[in-house]
Amino acid sequence: MPAKVHELDLAKLRAFEIVARNGTLQVAAARLNLTVSAISTQIKRLEEILGVDLFRRTPSKLIITPEGERFAADVTGLLDAAERALTRLQQGGSHSGHVNLSLGGDYAWMFMPRIDSFSAQHPKITTTIKIHRATESMTALQKGQADFSIGAFLRRPKGVRFRTVATSTMSIIFNERDRPDPQSPLSAVGDRLLVAPRSATVRARLANSRQLKPSLNYLECPTCHTAIDLVRRQSGPAIVHSLCLRQVDAGGIRAIDLGKAFGVEQFVVAYKAGTVKEPVMRDLLEWLTR
Repeated sequence: MPAKVHELDLAKLRAFEIVARNGTLQVAAARLNLTVSAISTQIKRLEEILGVDLFRRTPSKLIITPEGERFAADVTGLLDAAERALTRLQQGGSHSGHVNLSLGGDYAWMFMPRIDSFSAQHPKITTTIKIHRATESMTALQKGQADFSIGAFLRRPKGVRFRTVATSTMSIIFNERDRPDPQSPLSAVGDRLLVAPRSATVRARLANSRQLKPSLNYLECPTCHTAIDLVRRQSGPAIVHSLCLRQVDAGGIRAIDLGKAFGVEQFVVAYKAGTVKEPVMRDLLEWLTR
């Protein structure tokens, strides 16, 4: 029997949408303040109601099915409409003022649509966005020059709150003409490695690798997208976010996911507790962390 609309609820749909977007139960559990088992139960119950497998389960991760991808696209639109309805009801779009955001260049593709949606709901709010490295972004937040800082932060000072939006492993990418060993891909790196983003956490992980030459030269790139383009042009291999790699045309690229053993990067929104005392700032935080 086909599922009925009244059998669905926004809680299950939100849990599914977050898992579909991030590929992990852990992020959804942290975002919704639930246990991983509770999120898993919600997803399984949703699949039972729909009579469709939304994910294929492996020992290490969830892989969304084609049916799940189609449903996720529709659910995202539904949840966006619900958010807009609540905003119009509770706040009427009457707030005015200015918001300062500090954003890492690698994460613009993820956050700009959310910022645009917030701006559409608050046309009287002026938003200034500055592109910063992680250390600069955190400094701007602490000095009051940014209301929210978005990025992957190694340093997490006291007095600053953090919400994880997504997680990503790192991948090493080569020009398609290269033939690295999938079992030890770092050993295929010659004298130069492109590094994007310019992250202290990534550098620390590379420093511990015995597969790399001690005399290795690093070429810093401002974004993963820049590194991908340079690899296509045969400028050398690069380390990039696996999540960023999935957002671009991977033609001409040979990619190997380094997995959780190499480390997992967290994309977070950082802010001070006092920032979200204003309703409009709470609303912006919710848009940023959807």
